[in-house]
Amino acid sequence: MPQWSGDGRLRPGLLEIEGPLGSLPRHAHHSVQVAIAHQGSFVIEDGDGRERRTDAAIVPADQTHAFHADGAWGVVAHVEPASALGAELAGLVDDPGDAGAWHRAGQRLTNGHRAWADGRLQVPGGLEPQSRHPGVAAALAVLRDDLDQRPVRLRDVAAAVHLSESRLSHLFADDLGITFRAYVRWLRLLRATAAVAEGRSLTEAAHLAGFTDSSHLTRTCHRTFGGPPTAFGAIRWEIVAS
Repeated sequence: MPQWSGDGRLRPGLLEIEGPLGSLPRHAHHSVQVAIAHQGSFVIEDGDGRERRTDAAIVPADQTHAFHADGAWGVVAHVEPASALGAELAGLVDDPGDAGAWHRAGQRLTNGHRAWADGRLQVPGGLEPQSRHPGVAAALAVLRDDLDQRPVRLRDVAAAVHLSESRLSHLFADDLGITFRAYVRWLRLLRATAAVAEGRSLTEAAHLAGFTDSSHLTRTCHRTFGGPPTAFGAIRWEIVAS
């Protein structure tokens, strides 16, 4: 089971950990993964067993891969593929299943691309919008209050803020760079990760975040990040809810 350490930054659509990169056996997850070695290098292996030593790589969502990075230090990030940043990063990969292409995409990112600056990923257009549509602001307030409800439906939130489903969906994509459904999933993971970091049990964290049970939380975390919530227990988190 993976166990990460270092400093973490978690916000809807983006998880970053800065620290030892470590090694992981073959796995796949739904996020777009970015690995940048500030010290040392690592070997990235694709699903066909092709290996490439590099200091920067982008692995598209749902691609089997392995890391061999003992002694390296840097940043690993998981990005929601439905977000604007996820699409930007995936667009840098010319062959989604090839380790060489993952290496080339990493070099494109770190050699002056707008999505990378000051040692961290940058959401296209900036990390925070200059202004947020009142309907989105109202929807975020509803979500903060209703996140423990199962399920959270777009139609219910849209009705609560007096917008059509299609209008609210469009506004989410424009203002936040992420789909409504993906945003809710990331909010749940934010809340659950914060609860685990505070010492709560997986069952407590799952219920606080609106997951059906601890198994549901663990499955979602595995699929999104490649490991269970307990793997993040040693991280010093900066958590941004919106």
